[in-house]
Amino acid sequence: MTAPLVSIGVPTRNRAASLRESLTNICGQDYAPIEILVSDNCSQDDTEQVCREVMHQDSRIRYVRHERNIGLHANHNFCIDESRGEFLCIFHDHDIRDARIVSEYVSFFARHPQVGVVCSDWDLIDDAGRQIGVRNHNVKTVTPGLEYIEQTIRSGRTSVGIPGAMVRRAALGEARFEPDAPIGFGDFPLWFRVAETWDVGHIAKRLWSWRQNSESHSARAIESIAHDYNANLGSYCDDHLKRWPGHGALVERWRASIRHYLFWALVYEVALHFRSRTARRVSEDARSLFEIMDYHLTPAQFRSTLSQMRTYRTSATEHLAYAGLRTLIALRLTWPVAWMSRHQAALRTVLGLE
Repeated sequence: MTAPLVSIGVPTRNRAASLRESLTNICGQDYAPIEILVSDNCSQDDTEQVCREVMHQDSRIRYVRHERNIGLHANHNFCIDESRGEFLCIFHDHDIRDARIVSEYVSFFARHPQVGVVCSDWDLIDDAGRQIGVRNHNVKTVTPGLEYIEQTIRSGRTSVGIPGAMVRRAALGEARFEPDAPIGFGDFPLWFRVAETWDVGHIAKRLWSWRQNSESHSARAIESIAHDYNANLGSYCDDHLKRWPGHGALVERWRASIRHYLFWALVYEVALHFRSRTARRVSEDARSLFEIMDYHLTPAQFRSTLSQMRTYRTSATEHLAYAGLRTLIALRLTWPVAWMSRHQAALRTVLGLE
């Protein structure tokens, strides 16, 4: 039997240095056949030169340069639309993958024909390639689609990371990134569309590494990215109800989960704001991306965080928590608030955010 073609799309913009390493890594996959499409979103650095040099070494690479900036999501869509493979990966231009990741995913799909998208666990690395965190997801090997959607909305976390996932083209269908949607959590609606009719797969190995630095699109405070979460998931709920009008009660539960997650995420933001820089570090497994970034809110961001908390509070517990938090801040008694940042994993379980 002929092995299925796998398309690897590499959307890029102004990351020539890391792109060279990423392309070399992609070309080293142990699977064939592969096609590699680099979609250059009007880079102003040496991206084109890097691509043409690597193309001379590997004929599987096709390079396309856009003469204007078409936007992040549109660049991802271009990779989807211009590729031909039965399976598709969108590998970003600054991450690293195990040489077996493509072959492992193709084998997984062969064993699980009902799965539409699969991803493994992953490492978080810095610019030097040092591990700064891990993402081990305690999920099933195969999760029913609607269960995956509910779990992701409830927790604000997904076991599918776009830079390290593979999707079945038949499952993707006409679903695409929304070109004008906010960047944060912009891939969630895409995976949700797949999960409406397909299951979601997981491999409990860390087969790729997500590079995190100050220039990453995800390097933002919770206060900022909360707007994206609300916009992208709220829009998905609207669209889902149009496709599935009988899911009214389900969608209302999702909307309540969105507000519940955002309220407590913003509480965590306040806790991080007051944490001590010399406080005991939690384990790598438990460290959130926001703790890794180790940022501090500006006065304007802090006020915005409290304002958003007031907007998203719904239950009596949340109203009480908000009032108590404001009281502690007014009294300058912030150590109990900071304590929460060091026990966020346990608190997520207690609050039903897992």
